[in-house]
Amino acid sequence: QSPPRGVLAYTTITVDCCPRNYNIIDIDFDFLGRPAYYVSLGTNISQTKLYLGVYGSMSVTQLNQGTVFEIIP
Repeated sequence: QSPPRGVLAYTTITVDCCPRNYNIIDIDFDFLGRPAYYVSLGTNISQTKLYLGVYGSMSVTQLNQGTVFEIIP
């Protein structure tokens, strides 16, 4: 069975709340050859930095496999 695949993307919203075209976030890191499941995407309180939460397993019962990365453009 092949692992699930996906992409990270973002968009901005116009004043009338219509989404615009999306932009893909290219993660140029191989996670040391291990599986990486993207579990969260967030910012700091002033929204000047972007963070990606990654977990090394699809099972939440396998503890201590998470990492938080700062995405730097």
